[in-house]
Amino acid sequence: MPVRRVAGSIAIVAGLLAAFSGVAGGAGSTQGFIYWANYGTQSNGTTIGRASLDGSAPNQRFISTGVAGPVGVAANGRYVYWSSTLTGNNSGTDIGRANLDGSAVNAKFIATAEGPHGVALDAHYIYWANRGVNVSGTTIGRANLDGSGANNNFITGAQAPWGVAVDSRYVFWTNRANVYTSPCGGSVGRANIDGSGANQSFITGVNGPTGIAVAGSYVYWANGCSNTIGRASIDGTSVNQSFITGANDPSGIAVAGGYLYWGNFASPNFNGGGTTIGRANLDGTGANENFISGASSPAGIAVASAPACVVPNVVGDRLAAAKRAIVAVGCSVGKVSKRHGGRSGRVVSQHPKAGISEPAGSKISLVVAK
Repeated sequence: MPVRRVAGSIAIVAGLLAAFSGVAGGAGSTQGFIYWANYGTQSNGTTIGRASLDGSAPNQRFISTGVAGPVGVAANGRYVYWSSTLTGNNSGTDIGRANLDGSAVNAKFIATAEGPHGVALDAHYIYWANRGVNVSGTTIGRANLDGSGANNNFITGAQAPWGVAVDSRYVFWTNRANVYTSPCGGSVGRANIDGSGANQSFITGVNGPTGIAVAGSYVYWANGCSNTIGRASIDGTSVNQSFITGANDPSGIAVAGGYLYWGNFASPNFNGGGTTIGRANLDGTGANENFISGASSPAGIAVASAPACVVPNVVGDRLAAAKRAIVAVGCSVGKVSKRHGGRSGRVVSQHPKAGISEPAGSKISLVVAK
């Protein structure tokens, strides 16, 4: 079980991220949600929590993962993914997945990881940090979004990596190293998106890094030992280790909709599990450590827009074909009525009109010729 020593005591740490640009949380949405991993052993432990982006309607038990120690979280427009690290001594092997509405839980979506912590997504792949048994891991893994083609050695040479993040050009990760012997060391690594050109010391001087996120021109990371969020330009310059201060053992980080979110993994005195999600403006102002409360040692953080369906044009289609087209894009079939006129058995009108973006599951009403 991952631990780190702070002020003479040991604080359980889990950390990770899921930050999104593009597919995974870059633009944000008023209809979106924030997800977090409840790593703790309290009543909410082993669950994924969810709340609206404004912090309202928190549900600490939105997904029951069925595993101990969910850590990393990532989400896109269809699914939520999480890592599980507590099977034996930090030797979990599983990455789980569920629909965004919490249904269809698959705790072993990928079952070959090596102490996975941070999880990240792009349009084609899922990435994870293999922190390993007894924090001995050295790799970043990658698989196709459907779980196939898993490669635990996509990037090698890391040092007990914790968080992972991706944009269109690069993969970033935090090297937390050994929390037993050097709890507050570490670095930020970077490689090309194809895994080549790995630089394990891309950013140095970090202080017990856990979660990491990338958005726009900046990369952000959690300094667990100094209770800060760091930031640097995407090229590794203009490093600010105290971009946001006053966090409580920050772990996972996510960026979306003009805000930075993080999990406060530990309590202020490090004698118990943290219970809050923090949020600040992207310029670092307006930090609110208690944006969401009631969590259980929140670790990974992810933000995803609510799934949407773009209404297809089914006018002229036979009814069966129209129904298939509607369901295929995430909408649902509403009222079907009939009238005289037009080609028998074919759709003569629809509502809403084609091309409109609606929340997933929205009903499309059809009129079919008799």
